[in-house]
Amino acid sequence: MGPRTRYVIVGIVVLAIFVAISLSHAFAWSWAQLGWDDLPIIGRDVTLTRVIAFAIALGAAVFVIRHGPTFQLANEVVDELAKVTWPTREETGSATVVVIVTVVVCSAYLGVFDAVWLSLTNWILGVHPS
Repeated sequence: MGPRTRYVIVGIVVLAIFVAISLSHAFAWSWAQLGWDDLPIIGRDVTLTRVIAFAIALGAAVFVIRHGPTFQLANEVVDELAKVTWPTREETGSATVVVIVTVVVCSAYLGVFDAVWLSLTNWILGVHPS
């Protein structure tokens, strides 16, 4: 097991938890729409839909970890991400300022264009806003 394989396994587990929670809510909503009772398994919080959702997510996670080509692909993705040169904090800050200035300039331009177009349209149609 390589040093980055742990990251892949942790990522798959986190994704499985996210899928389980999403499926749990989707199943609970679906059962409520169908008028079915969501049977409590352990207390009020552990219901049948939640158990089904977590079982599906667990099965999918185990499949992805045990399925050679899929797991190998995930490892290759992590290896490629390790080769990426990430921007420094200063470069990220500079790029953020450029984006914000560009958005402000474009917004101002579109706002002026919209106001002129509205005035021109009102003048042509003879509409006098009050």
